[in-house]
Amino acid sequence: MAYRPHITDAQQIFSDEEIINLMPKNFAFVAKLIGVEASLSLIHAYGGTCVFIPSKHALNIAHDITHIIGLNALKRLSEQLGGSNIEVPMGTPITVAIRNKAVRDYALKEKSKPKLARHFGLTLRSIRTILNNEVKPKSNEDRNYDLFAN
Repeated sequence: MAYRPHITDAQQIFSDEEIINLMPKNFAFVAKLIGVEASLSLIHAYGGTCVFIPSKHALNIAHDITHIIGLNALKRLSEQLGGSNIEVPMGTPITVAIRNKAVRDYALKEKSKPKLARHFGLTLRSIRTILNNEVKPKSNEDRNYDLFAN
């Protein structure tokens, strides 16, 4: 059975800032608002779909999202985005980053690339690509922002 990372394990491997940088810009706002742990739970439960955020006057404990992120996080979310739909990403860049880190860590113990490929369910080419590419921190910062600063 090949190794498959779980989205909720990301906090054990990466810092909160690194996780937020791996998220799309529109969802990074949500993660900063409600916290990384709650946003990862939201991705796990609703990844790839749109979720309606009730307005703060319509909140109750029985709401579906309350059981996933908690009432306090839902209150913060409804204050900013109440009455609208948010698009929840699949979290693929996060799980790929977890897998790639696991491949690099396992490669320190196991030098055989074919064994690595079998263990992780990847091709030899993918293993070589992961091991040869250095880790570049991804950032949600706009590179052109400083062009317009005074």
